[in-house]
Amino acid sequence: MKPIKFQPLLFPKIWGGEKIAALKQYKNASAKVGESFEVSALKGECTPEIEGDDHGASLSELIEKYGAKLVGENVFQKYGTEFPILIKFIDAREPLSIQVHPDDEMAQREGMPCGKSEMWYVVQADEGASLYAGFSKDVNPDDYEKLLNDGTLTDSVNKYETRAGDAFYIPAGTIHSIGAGNLIIEVQQTSGATYRVYDFDRKDNRGKKRELHVEKARQALNFNARNDFRIDVPKEKNQPVVVKKCEYFNTHVMHLDKVLTRDYSTIDSFVILIAFEGAATLLDSEGNTITMQQGESVLYPACNESIRFTPSGNFSCFETYI
Repeated sequence: MKPIKFQPLLFPKIWGGEKIAALKQYKNASAKVGESFEVSALKGECTPEIEGDDHGASLSELIEKYGAKLVGENVFQKYGTEFPILIKFIDAREPLSIQVHPDDEMAQREGMPCGKSEMWYVVQADEGASLYAGFSKDVNPDDYEKLLNDGTLTDSVNKYETRAGDAFYIPAGTIHSIGAGNLIIEVQQTSGATYRVYDFDRKDNRGKKRELHVEKARQALNFNARNDFRIDVPKEKNQPVVVKKCEYFNTHVMHLDKVLTRDYSTIDSFVILIAFEGAATLLDSEGNTITMQQGESVLYPACNESIRFTPSGNFSCFETYI
């Protein structure tokens, strides 16, 4: 099988900006692109293949056709034809809402297949950019609405200044918000389950405030204090650097200016690469050669055993697999 590139799905948001279009070198994109779904099998928002023998086929259709050859034997046994992760770029020109995602147990009670744990890798951060993650002190659930009503909720939430190269793991149940000025790669469980806690009293393009999900959020939130959401990512070159390994995904980042060969023969999983700087030529164990440049993502089937990266100058990409 050949590596697969998908047509990204661009979503305008009231908080979106121009950084995704700039990264991808799109000239005619909306000025408020908030999200680009790079690799997605989310129902109704499934990315299609843009070239090759299965041109136009959605990721879900590709899994139906190729099964374990595409995703890996263990992945296919665990998830079947449901693709387990979703990859995005997020551009926050303005802050996203304060929100929370349910865990698997709550999501399934609500009729959804799974919850939503996620991680962020900061590609770009404007001066003074920040984000929120987790309560900074234990909060009594009975005081939750009071904090909302008197406008002091964020006083009880950790605020992190952000810089390019920062990473954060946001397990389900964590209160969080991506602040203005951040361009982020997000790796998450395949779920659209989001409960909006607070939206800074913003109005949509019809002049209406967006819906809040106060009671659902109360059920989903972990009210215990934690401040360990930032991941210390070593700044090393020409080797894969571990960012986060968990039950939902494994992630690495690579900054290359020399040839590097990655061995995937033992992982029994698809591999997704998301480029965010420069360009490189990639040669895989099946003899396929592709060029990859910043803003592009590619999925390598599980039957592939290795990739040789030959960068053109400086090349940086994020890697994830199960």
